[in-house]
Amino acid sequence: MPRRAKADQGFLVARFPDFGGVEIPLLSEDECRARRIEPGRFPPRETWTQAQRDAADRLMEILPPRAYLEALHVIAAELEREPTDSTICDPEREQAAARRGIALIDAGKWKQHDTSIYLPRSWVRQMLEAFANGDLSLLDPPPPKRPRKKAKAHD
Repeated sequence: MPRRAKADQGFLVARFPDFGGVEIPLLSEDECRARRIEPGRFPPRETWTQAQRDAADRLMEILPPRAYLEALHVIAAELEREPTDSTICDPEREQAAARRGIALIDAGKWKQHDTSIYLPRSWVRQMLEAFANGDLSLLDPPPPKRPRKKAKAHD
């Protein structure tokens, strides 16, 4: 489990005792770039102990749904900005809202809704891309088209 410790640089750092030497600054991606701080890197997963793998697996159960929820917040906020009398169909509105969300992230204007846990922008962007491409949707899928039965000819 990571520990938070006050670093000499004036910001918090996550230290992982079981991963000797790995330290991750608890700063946004922008702050890291501005301070020219390289993010900490973990060794290849193949070298991890079973306990380390189990902990990583638990995190992978927790974090992706949070990124999905953040993407939903972005889409909802973008949909609220649209006029209500839009003639665009709902799936297209959802995809357009996701594309505008991607533009916000790319422009550095996106702010995380839930700040209790840090999520990389790239994760939220990846979820938004899935919505923009139509791979994900909150809308009910259209009903499957049923082939029409041919009318029998009467003699």
